[in-house]
Amino acid sequence: MNYKLYISIFILSINLSYSNIIYNKNEILITDIELNSYKNLYKKNFQKDISNNVALKNIVLIKQTIGYLLDNNPEFMNKLDKNIKSEFNKDIFNDQSILNFVRFQKIRNEFITEYFQNSFNFEDFKKMFSKLNDTRILISKNDCLTIEKSYEIDTDEYLIKSLFKNFKNNKKKFTISINNESYEACVDSALSKKIEDGIVKYIEEKTDGDFKNFIYGNIN
Repeated sequence: MNYKLYISIFILSINLSYSNIIYNKNEILITDIELNSYKNLYKKNFQKDISNNVALKNIVLIKQTIGYLLDNNPEFMNKLDKNIKSEFNKDIFNDQSILNFVRFQKIRNEFITEYFQNSFNFEDFKKMFSKLNDTRILISKNDCLTIEKSYEIDTDEYLIKSLFKNFKNNKKKFTISINNESYEACVDSALSKKIEDGIVKYIEEKTDGDFKNFIYGNIN
């Protein structure tokens, strides 16, 4: 799985003379426009609303983290910004609040990618898979050109293991055996996205402690 940050970027021109300062502490200043911008970005990327208090707390943490890394690890930040510029475009650097949002999510994603590549195993996959609903896989006899039927695999450990092995190797078609008969398993886009989202959510929860230790350990 090649995990990628999907984010909608809307370049906003913020005029501080028409904004209200709602937080000013320890050299961190936040305006009401920044708060609303963050809440909109959060909803577009995570498909849920966030309260003003939680949003404000997140923005403070983001600014503390980015500020610390800019001062103490500029080489890492330069590399990160080059990657952001190549993925989006230079206009993103016109809005510091949007840029810092992307920076912070990219840093978080480093923990997800590292765990997936080096630690994510079948037991992890099985735990994640057990939480999914409607895990039918399409099966075919002719290289997925036509579909024979769909097959529910939520309790079939052999098929879950095959799915794990091939999914981690980024293969969406592979051979399976059902009742001693061979089929091609065809992972459609809906199931693929469901599994990817499930893996990301699982790893986020799994690495949450390490990420918080990294963040709070650096800024405290």
